[in-house]
Amino acid sequence: MEGLFLSLAVLAYYSRRSVQEEVFDFLKGRWAGLEGVGKKWVRWEGDRPLALSRPSDVYVLFSKYVKLNPRSVYGSIEVFKRLESRRDVEDDYELNVERATPFIDVDLEGEDFGVAWRRGVEVVKTIVGFLEDRGVKDSVYVLWSGNGFHVRVNENAIEDSLRRASPVEAAWALVEYTLVSLEEKLLEIIKGCGGCVKVENIVNPKRVFTAPLSLHREKNRVAVAFKPGAIDGFDPEWSNPSNPRHDPQAWRSFRRGEADPLVEEALKALGKRGRGEHTRIAVEKPVERRAEAVPPIPEEPVNVPRLGRFQVMGLLQAARYYVLRGDLEKAKSWGLNRAIFYAWAKYYGPSSRRLMNKVREAFSDSARSAYRDEELGWDSLGGERAQVSPRGYYTMGGVEQTPEDYDRNIAYKIEGAGIPYEKAWEAAVEYVRRFPERVLLDPQEFYRKAYEPVRDRFAELVLSEKKSGGK
Repeated sequence: MEGLFLSLAVLAYYSRRSVQEEVFDFLKGRWAGLEGVGKKWVRWEGDRPLALSRPSDVYVLFSKYVKLNPRSVYGSIEVFKRLESRRDVEDDYELNVERATPFIDVDLEGEDFGVAWRRGVEVVKTIVGFLEDRGVKDSVYVLWSGNGFHVRVNENAIEDSLRRASPVEAAWALVEYTLVSLEEKLLEIIKGCGGCVKVENIVNPKRVFTAPLSLHREKNRVAVAFKPGAIDGFDPEWSNPSNPRHDPQAWRSFRRGEADPLVEEALKALGKRGRGEHTRIAVEKPVERRAEAVPPIPEEPVNVPRLGRFQVMGLLQAARYYVLRGDLEKAKSWGLNRAIFYAWAKYYGPSSRRLMNKVREAFSDSARSAYRDEELGWDSLGGERAQVSPRGYYTMGGVEQTPEDYDRNIAYKIEGAGIPYEKAWEAAVEYVRRFPERVLLDPQEFYRKAYEPVRDRFAELVLSEKKSGGK
């Protein structure tokens, strides 16, 4: 009964004409998404990306998927030229994106909410001040989600820069350059509050963010937008769904091309940094440790980049596939698929339903629905079998692991650790080639002989050896 009551309350909220019109106007040209309780997502209707044709579609969609208990409505950061088929957001993605919205995520955490949102306000003011100093003023707005801020720049503020960068690259550059420039100031603001604020660049292809007047996924709050000049008077009560204080002109106002000089400055300053870098500014909560759990200080400190086990597994599995089959794109898909399998199977069991659900949750923002079992085939690499999609990419939980997913989760993270990915890839392929084919074809042998010895010291053992010319 409680679930039914909550669903009816949500439907009553989205039945308001003013809410429908605001959500629809914002989502024009954007790939829409509904999120329900338990991170259940709706991104597709059949083989078409979810998109709205009229204001009343907002209520219709929430009614149609009421069994999923949807609360929140999202849109892609991209504005597309058309949204009529799967091809529009996959094969034709690059040509079909018209604009992309830069946004900086200011996430609030911790038990003392009052402290968190006041620090968050100072962070927002600092970011807005930086943008204004560089001529980006009329196109900036702030969105309060109900539990955090977005500082957004209207996508129409970027125009001429699109001749030298894709829309998403231009949006990413503006955000990354802003955070890199402000890192010291923002750390000064948020230090001492126990990790209560996290500031992050999460601009990525097919990323979704909250639509104005959307309900929060958990809290009884709605997303409200306002111009930066109103920030000093901000109060979380503005997001009360009964009477939200929302400025409908905040996200609509812009000055065309206003952000072009800043984007040009950012692209020049960042150079080859690429979308693999996503700055995250946070002061982590201190962790209490037992004295005996603190690792000893090495006698001779070594300044060597560290890679996570997930990235090492994905890299080595991709290299294994490439050495055996020579297909780079499929190698990336296999590498990420196996990294997910080994990482999550450790906790959830290799054949458990929970593992499949975790995969779907993790890739909910990659804008794909899961394939049905009857649509999938099987492929084997030595003694390992994995399902493959109609496009030939490996899947888990019916969800494809594409080369782009590999780049986001493996390659860009390696770059972020300070290691040029191409060097890591060459080293991995060289390393894997040393093993006889029987080891590469046996998953247990590969895990034990190739992965385990270097999983925590890949950069030190493999890259350092390559740099010195090998033994």
